Amino acid sequence: MYVAFVKNAMVQKSQGQMAPYEELVAQFQIGSLAKPMSADGASSATLLHSWLLALTHVAPLLDRTCATLVDAVTEFPWLAMPTDVGDAWAHLVCAIVSARSEWVTRVVSLLLQNMGLHLGWYRTGDQTGAYHGTSQPTRRQLYARLHELLQMLLRLIPTLPGTLPPLLLQHFPHKHERTMSQVLYIQNLLRISEYCEALTEPIWTAIIDHALQVDVAIQVELDDLEDHGLEQAGPTNLDPVLDGDADAISEPESPEELAFSVQGADDVLDSLEDLSDEEGYDASDALTSTVHTAAEPSWNEIAELAGKLDAIMKAIYQFLDGHVGTLAHRDVHARRHTLYQTLLGIFTRTVLTTFKSRHVQFILFWFASLDHEFADMFLGTLLSKSLYATPPAGVAGESGESSVVLRIAAASYVASYVARARYIDAPTTRMVVLNLCTYMDACLEAFASQGLSASPPGAREHAVFYAVAQAVFYIFCFRWRDLRDGAVSDAPVVPDEDGMPSLAATYPTAGSLELSPQLMPMLHASSLSSVSSTHSMQGERGWAPGLAVVQRAITSPLNPLRYCNANVVQQFAYVAQHTGFLYCYSVLEANSQRPTVDVPASPAAKRRVRSDTRESTPTTGTAAAKSTAAPTAPAALPTPALDVFFPFDPYRLRDSAALVHRLYRDWSDVAPDGEGMDEEEDDDEEEDDDEDDAPPSDGELHPISLGQRAPMSTRLRASRAGLSHAGHTPESIAQSLEAMSISPYTG
Repeated sequence: MYVAFVKNAMVQKSQGQMAPYEELVAQFQIGSLAKPMSADGASSATLLHSWLLALTHVAPLLDRTCATLVDAVTEFPWLAMPTDVGDAWAHLVCAIVSARSEWVTRVVSLLLQNMGLHLGWYRTGDQTGAYHGTSQPTRRQLYARLHELLQMLLRLIPTLPGTLPPLLLQHFPHKHERTMSQVLYIQNLLRISEYCEALTEPIWTAIIDHALQVDVAIQVELDDLEDHGLEQAGPTNLDPVLDGDADAISEPESPEELAFSVQGADDVLDSLEDLSDEEGYDASDALTSTVHTAAEPSWNEIAELAGKLDAIMKAIYQFLDGHVGTLAHRDVHARRHTLYQTLLGIFTRTVLTTFKSRHVQFILFWFASLDHEFADMFLGTLLSKSLYATPPAGVAGESGESSVVLRIAAASYVASYVARARYIDAPTTRMVVLNLCTYMDACLEAFASQGLSASPPGAREHAVFYAVAQAVFYIFCFRWRDLRDGAVSDAPVVPDEDGMPSLAATYPTAGSLELSPQLMPMLHASSLSSVSSTHSMQGERGWAPGLAVVQRAITSPLNPLRYCNANVVQQFAYVAQHTGFLYCYSVLEANSQRPTVDVPASPAAKRRVRSDTRESTPTTGTAAAKSTAAPTAPAALPTPALDVFFPFDPYRLRDSAALVHRLYRDWSDVAPDGEGMDEEEDDDEEEDDDEDDAPPSDGELHPISLGQRAPMSTRLRASRAGLSHAGHTPESIAQSLEAMSISPYTG
């Protein structure tokens, strides 16, 4: 009977008689769902099941002229129906999309809309669960049914993975929506990536891009929230949401429930997005006063965003830990390798070009800890991008300068990663430093060979050299023990909360393995020079090979101590002197007496480097601290100091930090002994002046010195005087390393 009625309705519709067709549409509209019994005594659920089966027979006839019927069917709250009705609905929808491709986007869009907090397929008005005589299903169970439907569609439509990526982005919750809405959607996307390998990269790209949008909107020190009487908003515990009644949270939140309205937040915080989306936009436009007032989110908003990012990062880490973080699965190695390659590619395309990201890059930091090969690949990629990347032939102007910016960023990643990752051992550290020093040596050779035709010190042409030199300084501050000859890895065996050794303790040492060719020192012919002073690459006076180049560099006309970040330079000077490696306060004193010469920026340098909706790195210095303008990317070397950041500075998100800290090296772990020497210890040093002046014995470390080596007590007093004169002390600089103040930012 039902099949005959449906076929007759379709025939009469084609003849212009719409009454039977409209009656058919009414069977699936909201009003009819409230009727518990039909005139002949059949339950409404039984009637619906019969209509669904009948419609399945005419599914190929449901073209665009039947839009009202298809809309009524696809919006039908099938998740609130008994299992047999829901199954019949799913088979009908699959029959429709397999026969008529024009409805695929419609069905998939509705499915993705239900992957978030609000389940439109479950709740319609007051009829939620009206057909259930038992307890209501949990949200976890409803999501499982959604994934079953999607898997059915993927089997029916082989081309569906190519249709989904733009829809994933279209239905991604806005960054100002509820934390639960964002995290639930992310969790469901990650679950899709488990059974649809073709969507792994688009899904991870969408998730990381979304996390970056939240991350770059938080451009203040999270520790400063306490100064404003605020705390980072706590991540939502989703277990009660997933395992509780699905009816509990299914309607959109009211304006009072939102931390702030999406519309209002768009007006305030979207100015932090990539303003170059507007045609004709120039970075200099960002210096207007109107941008100053519109670009600053309130501290309440920062606390809200920090909590959301924390919840997002925690969800990502929990998925990764369960998906690839355990050795219980047979295919874990292949699964890890495939996913890591995907994430490394996304990192190179998006995270590396996002110069304000502070937390998202720790996804790679954690993943690389799972296997020494992953850490090797990560370092190889960063070294390749920083040392050996050259713009294509004929590329100049803004594109060429953008390439320089990315090389500087990659050098910062190398420095921060080697300095902070506890699972990077001494042999790997020495190999990385040798690569960096080899590049510095080639730059010095090229500068010397060019003579008067060379660009002057501080010019943009030397920006990458200064970034690499700064990377060496920074690594030396954290890893100086590992850079001594005969050093072994200082990575300690740190038990986790359950008393088990950390991941770092389970890795084979790099010294027992053959490092990939990417970590071997080499320079392409297209680099600055293929000639290097071989003697500078040899180990000298108890230090790792290559470090002798540092002395040559800081006494060269290029003078990296003048153009690198002041905090890094001061800390390097202190650690280098304390360890007996180098004394360079005379150079710092000479630099302080030199006038600053501003190098005008080229027109291309004034433009921002685009990366979708991501932001460029902020500037440093007093002017930058006072300005609230939208920052511009350092497309060329700023003066008087190189403007870079260290992306693995301390991780400040509260809950998700637990998965990072055991892999992380703090400054307190590596600070030189006696860094906080008081005056009494200084007096004791003075009494031993004669011993300090005596030639070192064979077993002592022979320091590299600039000029005549002063007694240790004299040098300590001189260094302290110089630091105090500059407004720094060894203790304050050490605090800056730990407190993330080295990395420039704007508040």
